[in-house]
Amino acid sequence: MDWIALKHALLSHLPVAAGLLLPWALLAAQRRGRGIRPWWTVSRYLGWMGLAGLLGALVSGLASARLQGLIPAHRTLPLPVWGTGNEALLFRHALLGVASLALSAGALWSMNRPRRDHESLGFLALFFGLAWSAALLLAGQNGYRLAHERTRASIPAIATPVPVPAPALPTRPGPDPEAQAPLRALDYASLEPLHPDAVKSMPHGGRWIRAWATPEAASAYRSGRALPQGGWVVLSSTEDRWGRPGPDPGPLWAMEMKASGPVFLFYWPRIPMERRRDFGGESRAYWREGDAHLEACRACHAKGYVEAAQRSRWRPKRLTPEP
Repeated sequence: MDWIALKHALLSHLPVAAGLLLPWALLAAQRRGRGIRPWWTVSRYLGWMGLAGLLGALVSGLASARLQGLIPAHRTLPLPVWGTGNEALLFRHALLGVASLALSAGALWSMNRPRRDHESLGFLALFFGLAWSAALLLAGQNGYRLAHERTRASIPAIATPVPVPAPALPTRPGPDPEAQAPLRALDYASLEPLHPDAVKSMPHGGRWIRAWATPEAASAYRSGRALPQGGWVVLSSTEDRWGRPGPDPGPLWAMEMKASGPVFLFYWPRIPMERRRDFGGESRAYWREGDAHLEACRACHAKGYVEAAQRSRWRPKRLTPEP
């Protein structure tokens, strides 16, 4: 089965080729008169070859998605996600593949109806054939985008060096080291923990959280004072599992105090399949300063800290040791 899964890109070429060639044969088979039967044969041959290739592409595509963990174990097709992310693109690709299989039945039936020697294949064959070809081509286009566009977009463009006459122009600042991931937030374990154990936080989606802070920010946070400028606080989280923290890491929230006030970020490197619908189908989320998604953070942490009476104190249940 793994061999079939790895051949999905190869097997998908046959139905796409049929989708490209079939409309021309169907258009040629619309003429009435003697000598039209060879175009019947061409149209029917392309139709049956397209169906054989489509079945191979569907089986290998589902096997490939299973192999890569893109479809949950309890589902046959990907989760229904709409948007612009990879998960939404995968769902549309699978949906078009299934629609192509349904349209193939109507196309092959209409192309193989009994006809007199001088008759054309008819309008039904043209209609179903064109609809089937369009579905095949759209499915192939989405598959190409899944396989190639994200890889190509991740390759940075190489700028052509331009000679600068003397005197040299002022140097520009270098690239942002945290443009792709919050490096300081990911190193939260080097900070001082504000919670000895995880506590459940309803404002953070009912997750189990622990807060980490720089030493000067930690002392100010515990005493309820304004956090010092340059202070850095990170909130690590895990999913809830039967009243206790789950094994999988959740998103990170981070807050930095600047002269203009607190600045927030949110980072979830791998969003679970069942939650991606809430994030527009994206498998990863990284929100930084000025992002509209962080408005709730700005409302709760306008002063940086949270009042002591409003802080989370719900600790996980202790497991009873087995006798």
